[in-house]
Amino acid sequence: MLETPDLRFFGRSEQLHLAIHGVLEFQKAHGRLPEGPNDAASVLDITRKVIETNKCSEGITVEELEEAIVKNAAQFATSCLSPMAAFFGGIVAQEIVKHTGKYSPLKQWLHYDIFETLPPGEVNRTPLNCRYDDQIKVYGQEVQEKLKNVKTFMIGAGALGCEYIKAFSLMGIGCSENGKISVTDNDNIEVSNLNR
Repeated sequence: MLETPDLRFFGRSEQLHLAIHGVLEFQKAHGRLPEGPNDAASVLDITRKVIETNKCSEGITVEELEEAIVKNAAQFATSCLSPMAAFFGGIVAQEIVKHTGKYSPLKQWLHYDIFETLPPGEVNRTPLNCRYDDQIKVYGQEVQEKLKNVKTFMIGAGALGCEYIKAFSLMGIGCSENGKISVTDNDNIEVSNLNR
């Protein structure tokens, strides 16, 4: 069972940085990213060693390691969630624009987690050998079933609407016999709209 990290925990960014450091050290040692509870335990041990090493070399360290953060980072290291990929794609695009000279790009690490969205309690995370397996590994089959059966009505199929429709299909929203996505747009298609 996954533990929910304490959202009030001080030094969250340091905790995440150390967890990712542990994941990358695991990958370096094993030639693959960690996956599952056994690998999460190994990443936790590696992260503790990293903290001890950092204490001697003035690297990033914490007084108390939040184990739930490290375990979650390890167990979900191989999962790629469409909404998170879109979110980070937007950040990367903004940083590229900043790099052209008008603004200052980030010159440090940026950590972002959504562990508070994990379902409470025990869920069935067994992959179904389908395109939604990464989502199932994170949120469980129960959540995926709910997403598949959603019925929604969207007004507008412009720039944002098209992105929403794409995101819905990548997440499996309304993609079952019981689910349905209806879209309406009162606009005429122009030549400038063909790229969407």
